[in-house]
Amino acid sequence: MTENSKNNRRSGICYLWAIILIATCFAALAANADAEQTTTVSIRVMMSGPRPTMLPAGDDENHYVGVGHREGEAVFSDGKKAKYSNVYMLDWHRDGSSDSWGYTKMVFNDGSWLFLKWNAAVVGIDENGPVSKGKGTILKGTGPYEGIKGTAEFTSRNLKSPPGDSESSAVLTYTLP
Repeated sequence: MTENSKNNRRSGICYLWAIILIATCFAALAANADAEQTTTVSIRVMMSGPRPTMLPAGDDENHYVGVGHREGEAVFSDGKKAKYSNVYMLDWHRDGSSDSWGYTKMVFNDGSWLFLKWNAAVVGIDENGPVSKGKGTILKGTGPYEGIKGTAEFTSRNLKSPPGDSESSAVLTYTLP
């Protein structure tokens, strides 16, 4: 074998190893991309609870702060159902403007759960009262939701009957490890 043939053979082997290395890297990136796939699910929540406990804020007679809680059921577009509960704070003015923030927990039949923090504001009034829109962050999940990261966007409104009931439509967008 000539010296030139040996060099060509070595170059060919080096190129082959480089191609194998590059293919392996792309395969690893593709596997990681699949593991971090984004999921979007819609949720309809029906809930009820007592009126929030309200106290005067102290700056004028039209400004109040409150705390409350609500419970109900969340039905997911993928067919899952969860027991829904939230606790919230309310910054309310008699003119109907309001900001609220709180925490929501949704517990599934298998015992796993999602926990979110959210903020909302009144954006209008319909025939049943205030309509709120908000955004949230998924803080934690258990079971199949362990390590979840994501966000929520929602709209909430009161229902005419029974009094005190309300509904929310939400969209969760998340990734799992």
